[in-house]
Amino acid sequence: MAPKLYPLVLGNPVALAFAVTGDAWTQLILREAFFGARRFSEWRERLGLPRSVLTDRLRRLLAAGILELRASIPGGRSTYRLTAKGLDLYGIALMQGQWERRYASSRYQKRYALALFDRETGKPVRPGVLTREFGEAIDPRLVSYKAGPSVRPISPPALRRSRSVSSPANRPIIDRSTRIIGDFWTWAVLSAAFFRIRRFDELTDAIGVATNILADRLSRLIEAGILEKRAYQSSPERFEYRLTQAGRDLYPTIIAMFVWSERWLCHPGRSPLELFDRRTGERLAPVVADLNTGAALDPRRIRWQTEKVAAPVAPRARRGRRPGGPARTRVRRASGLY
Repeated sequence: MAPKLYPLVLGNPVALAFAVTGDAWTQLILREAFFGARRFSEWRERLGLPRSVLTDRLRRLLAAGILELRASIPGGRSTYRLTAKGLDLYGIALMQGQWERRYASSRYQKRYALALFDRETGKPVRPGVLTREFGEAIDPRLVSYKAGPSVRPISPPALRRSRSVSSPANRPIIDRSTRIIGDFWTWAVLSAAFFRIRRFDELTDAIGVATNILADRLSRLIEAGILEKRAYQSSPERFEYRLTQAGRDLYPTIIAMFVWSERWLCHPGRSPLELFDRRTGERLAPVVADLNTGAALDPRRIRWQTEKVAAPVAPRARRGRRPGGPARTRVRRASGLY
């Protein structure tokens, strides 16, 4: 069965999206673009990545139509701006950031709580992925699929260098998770896991990867707590690799990538993979939405704010203060997205 899934694993909309935006440095460059970076020097200062790598990734993002160059004042340098296609990636960043906060949080995330608000109404925004606008939360157990008419496996992108150092710019969205899932072959293994491909030889056939690379990516995913290794045969001993709860909770991020890819990388009505409700057979139209209202998220209407969370204070007998009172918070920063 696994060889038949090869086009689906490496040709589905998520694979198409990841080939464009999936490596760790590209994710961090886009993150800084959401935080207002527009000049080469700003990315260099915030991320500390080599000049050649930054030049290469910006060139790729321009070629993909995710960034565009805009002329500044006469005689000034041009700036990089997110296009509508690039801005639409914010839903993916939000879902990845939520997963990271739960399973791979940084010191910054532990110190600061990120809150999102609607810029127009001021009401809190709680991002999530629904089966459709005003639908229900998507559940991988209730989703089936069918190959579309244009499914074709893609070749892995030729990226010369992966992220090897920590980013100096600590942010309340995506940082540590890029070390875990900022790699094409890691995502291919993860994609295969959601197709219920679990054994080493089946994974090799399904994603067409060398065995040493596959063994390395499986080890990384196990160490990160996304996969777990289970014996299914004792003589000789053989294992299969199953998604943990942390792995299953990456599904909203994957579906957010699926949605973006269908909108921007696939021909209308010719998606390589179609998703259906397993109960009703109805085709799904997933959307990144505000779980409070069910409405699709518009990145231009989102305002974010971080609050510094005070450490618990030991009760002390002081006049005017109730021992054991609630920890205080203070607003650290409030801003738009870009």
